[in-house]
Amino acid sequence: MLIEENKIKEILKKFNSGKFQESFIEIEKLINKNKYNIDLIRTYGLMAKKIGNVDKAIKSFEYIIQKNPKDLIALHNLYSIFMQKKIYHKANKLIDIIIGIDKNHYEANRDKAYLAYLKKDNNLALKFIQKAMQINRNDVFGINIHGLIEMHKNEYQKAIEIFTKAILINKNYFDSYNNIGKCFFELDNLKDAFLYFKKSYRINPESHLPIINIGNILSLKDKNFFAIKFYKRALAIQPNSPDILSNLAICYCRVNDRINAKKYYKMAIKTDPNNADLKLAYSYFLIKLSDFEKGWDLFNSRLYVTKNFKVIKNLQNVKNKLIKSKKSLYKNKILVTREQGLGDEILFSSVYKDLLKINSNIKIEADKRLKKIFKRSFKKDVFYDEGFFSQNKNKLNEFDYIIYAGTLPMYFRNKKNDFKTSNYLTADQKKVDEYKSVMQKNTSLSKIGISWKSIVNVYGKLKSLTIEDFEPIFQKNRIVFSLQYGDVKNEIKNARSKNFNIVSFDKTDLYNDIEACMAILQNLDILVTVSSSIAHIAGAMGIRTIILCPKKSSTFYYWDAENKTSIWYNNVKVIPINESIQKTFYEVNVLINNLICK
Repeated sequence: MLIEENKIKEILKKFNSGKFQESFIEIEKLINKNKYNIDLIRTYGLMAKKIGNVDKAIKSFEYIIQKNPKDLIALHNLYSIFMQKKIYHKANKLIDIIIGIDKNHYEANRDKAYLAYLKKDNNLALKFIQKAMQINRNDVFGINIHGLIEMHKNEYQKAIEIFTKAILINKNYFDSYNNIGKCFFELDNLKDAFLYFKKSYRINPESHLPIINIGNILSLKDKNFFAIKFYKRALAIQPNSPDILSNLAICYCRVNDRINAKKYYKMAIKTDPNNADLKLAYSYFLIKLSDFEKGWDLFNSRLYVTKNFKVIKNLQNVKNKLIKSKKSLYKNKILVTREQGLGDEILFSSVYKDLLKINSNIKIEADKRLKKIFKRSFKKDVFYDEGFFSQNKNKLNEFDYIIYAGTLPMYFRNKKNDFKTSNYLTADQKKVDEYKSVMQKNTSLSKIGISWKSIVNVYGKLKSLTIEDFEPIFQKNRIVFSLQYGDVKNEIKNARSKNFNIVSFDKTDLYNDIEACMAILQNLDILVTVSSSIAHIAGAMGIRTIILCPKKSSTFYYWDAENKTSIWYNNVKVIPINESIQKTFYEVNVLINNLICK
């Protein structure tokens, strides 16, 4: 027995010196002579795990557990192998056994928290990570898991504080730098997000995670060719990663590279067939290319994109009655539910007239700000507040089928000629006259409306400008009106201090009072705006509109920056923001002068 113990020590010494294969062969020979020696089998299993021979490691640990179900070393090592192989249900069972034997087993509590985190069970995850932190407060992996759980709860500032603790313990723990970057990204702070992603990358240039995140920010900033380089670098580290392939496909969509977009889309969807974000991005691209049949089919994936869960409501209530063919739109009693933002709702409402022509038995839910406008414009009393039917299961039973407004184009917009709609939203004439008396005091001046900001989130900020960017528009033969919603009093005050002659409607809530907004628009000669809800309102009214949007972006499938038009609104001109703001606004000024002269 002593001879065997000495032999094991000798083999382990050789193994720990780096002679893995030689020592592993020796222990296999020894085990053949001692098939029932638990200590020997345990050592063999640990060595097999170390060199990546997981099948032999699993077999060894399972044998030990069969003989001794409470062997903590075997249980711990076996579940860690299952976690590496992503066989989480087996890992979870073994972790529960360990905690049943030793409730203060740190790794078991920590990893139980991680598995709960993966299942998005934040309460259970928090319970076990707090228990683990009571046992060991200085394990950076455990601290990182705690931070990830807080991220899941959208507690980004708290998560940043937790990840910072991990960095204070280990300044080279690249995962925490990367995760702080993700928190800043979610907080719309791209500058600090980019900084932390770069720190993470410098510490561990072999990890694909910070490289992907750097690529994501570059892509959002419309630096797509640089982003592609980063994604390809990440792909070299992690081949066939669905996330990287997906990001490459989306990036190629944004630069209008149809061949590579299709190539990477097919590769990504093969590895991750349920990737709703990828399907949606590719649908935008196909719609822009007028491939409507395939584009609208993939556009339905928007219903399952995580970031849309808050704006596409009542899916659980209505999913069993969703329409699956155009034939169902005829004769049946149909409910149309709104979705996404105000601009999207206005865009999709361009199809309402077509729908109401083929079926009079229609009810349409609408944003409360638009209900009265739709009733007047479509001359139908079929509009109800959002949720009036869809949040009441009894009322839902009154309908044969339900359709989201964004699905209507699939059945009514399948070729370019289908988009030739006349101005379909009309303003309240009484309000138009009311604002006319105010706005036409200087009748000899051209009346130009401007709006420079979209909603406040990362995407809104990226398509937003500043009021100072609009300086070239302020000319002696024009009077400029602000149609910017939100609290912009200080921005306007600052602009006036720089001699910007701008008129604002301080007593009008341009965000909520869409009727007033439409009345102002009706009195303008031209609107110049970034992509926002007001762009859609003006487009739907037939107001001459100039849209400023990022160059070559397929995200805005309704604005064609390449051809400077919109298939949805024939009164809209699209100016891509290229090279510099100064050059962009020179083009805007030329266009304004041409339009006014017509």
